[in-house]
Amino acid sequence: MEKGMSSKGLIGLLCTMGVMMVCIMSAMAVVSNKADESDTEKSNAQTEVQQNVQDTSIDKPQTDAQEQTLSQQTQTNEDISTDNVRLEKKDVSKTPHIFFHSLIVDNDLAFDNDEDEDGYNLYMTTVGEFEAILEQLYENNYVLVSPHDLYIQTADGFIPNELMLPIQKKPIVISQDDVNYYSYMTGDGFATKIVIKNGKPMCEYVLEDGSVSVGAYDLIPILDDFVAKHPDFSYNGAKATIAVTGFEGAFGYHNIIDPDSPEYQKECNAVRQIAEALKADGYVLASHSYGHIQCGSADVETLQKDTNDWSEQIGSLIGKTDVFIYPYGDDITSDVSFDSYEKTPKFEILYNAGFRYFLNVDSSRSAWMQTGTRYFRGARRNIDGYRMSHYPKEMSDLFSDVSLIFDDSRPKVPDLS
Repeated sequence: MEKGMSSKGLIGLLCTMGVMMVCIMSAMAVVSNKADESDTEKSNAQTEVQQNVQDTSIDKPQTDAQEQTLSQQTQTNEDISTDNVRLEKKDVSKTPHIFFHSLIVDNDLAFDNDEDEDGYNLYMTTVGEFEAILEQLYENNYVLVSPHDLYIQTADGFIPNELMLPIQKKPIVISQDDVNYYSYMTGDGFATKIVIKNGKPMCEYVLEDGSVSVGAYDLIPILDDFVAKHPDFSYNGAKATIAVTGFEGAFGYHNIIDPDSPEYQKECNAVRQIAEALKADGYVLASHSYGHIQCGSADVETLQKDTNDWSEQIGSLIGKTDVFIYPYGDDITSDVSFDSYEKTPKFEILYNAGFRYFLNVDSSRSAWMQTGTRYFRGARRNIDGYRMSHYPKEMSDLFSDVSLIFDDSRPKVPDLS
């Protein structure tokens, strides 16, 4: 949530942005076909297979000889068989990307009739719902992949990756926004920060008596525990893309932006350690801008300053990333021409900061992607109280029965239509 913005203000803004993005993304469908045709031609030129199946997990081939053998097989066949598991090349352009915000741990605290209740009810997901979502995704044969597994950058631009999965499996990308644990959420039934315990990223949660518990209180480490139980749910160890802003620090460490704080150095070290642990554990880190700004309506000077602030105060701690997730789904331009997106001044600002993968929001379709010489652009679908309550049928490609996911203890979810 943007600094200084109330929950009610955010609700109105997100509603407006949601309507605008649906209109924009509908127009995008017209040009995406042209881009897809170009991508398909480039994809057919690729012959190198990057995936093998060993035991119950999905990993890359272990030797050059294996890789060459599999490549030779795929030159004449769309699918191959290895270790008694039949693989096929997937159409990565059809990969859905779903996203979440911080998970609600305690419904009674989140839904307590205060000014933030509606925002939580509309845009958050409970821990129980998220666990049920993972179960249904797994039952429906989805496999976690990274954005980098979908399209790769070459000298000729971004082209579809040769993604090989078992025949019945389907790729999916998951991301989580605002993994900052903002101060306004304190006492409302959410985790408070990420910590490392026994070498594993986990979350702190403040119990009713004021004591601190460390455990599975958010997407991290719930997703880790699920993949440990079902290793075939992850391609090459992929987990989720984690997006952070900067105006209140990152991962729950609010003092990393205040060099005068006595906790400054300690918290900076903690954020570095957490970032390294997350990346080693299969997570991709992303920028969500520094101030959670609307990149489409912001002027060039504002976007430049925000990008600099994020790079200097957050990127310097969590390391370089090439993924940028637009706050509110507000893309830098409504121009949907795939050959002109990268010619805008705002694109140059983000490109020069190292970003190559740009993600907005559009829940009106299963998946949408666009590529250019210097970028990959994709849409994400929000999975939250609003979508599950009012648009369950639009999730039929993901879930068998949304009613088995939706938490009935929620208050009535407002209708924004």
